[in-house]
Amino acid sequence: MKLLAITTLLTLAALSQAASFTFEPADKDLYDLDHYDAVSWGIALNIPSDQRITNATLEIKNIYDWTQENNDILQIRLLDSAPLGVKTYYDNQAAGDYFGNQGVAVGTWTDPIGGQARGVNLKFDFAQLGLVDDLTNYVKNDGKFALTFDPDCHYFNDGVKLTVHTEAVPEPATMSVLGLSALVGLRKKLKK
Repeated sequence: MKLLAITTLLTLAALSQAASFTFEPADKDLYDLDHYDAVSWGIALNIPSDQRITNATLEIKNIYDWTQENNDILQIRLLDSAPLGVKTYYDNQAAGDYFGNQGVAVGTWTDPIGGQARGVNLKFDFAQLGLVDDLTNYVKNDGKFALTFDPDCHYFNDGVKLTVHTEAVPEPATMSVLGLSALVGLRKKLKK
């Protein structure tokens, strides 16, 4: 019985192993998200085969629009591929989303005040947005994916960061041990 309890604890410890992968672009503020450009940020992610993605968070620190204007919007998307690293595409302040027909939307943001930094930090939670499966499928393809940003105005910021969270995938044998320990526990309870 003690051996089963120890095995169960070790199995639970193995299951709880999680990892986080943090990415920041070489130009940490993505060239201050200039309104003349659309930006792609291609990322390579190689997670161990015994891990699965459970969430990802995209953060943009201290973001603000250089001024208050009508119809200014920052559009962010998740794509299955793009050149690795940061690449800019000249779009001459065009309205709409330069990457609009690709990937899935992560979110948008508009600064209602503009003109100065006010400590606004954006955080996009992929689990809450229902994007974990999309990210997982993109990574499974070839280990690469991309985030894109199309600012309709100049969105100054103090840095962009993506954190991908994973956890161990239980093997069938591990699940059998957990099931067996649950049955033994239930049997003991019923005998009493």
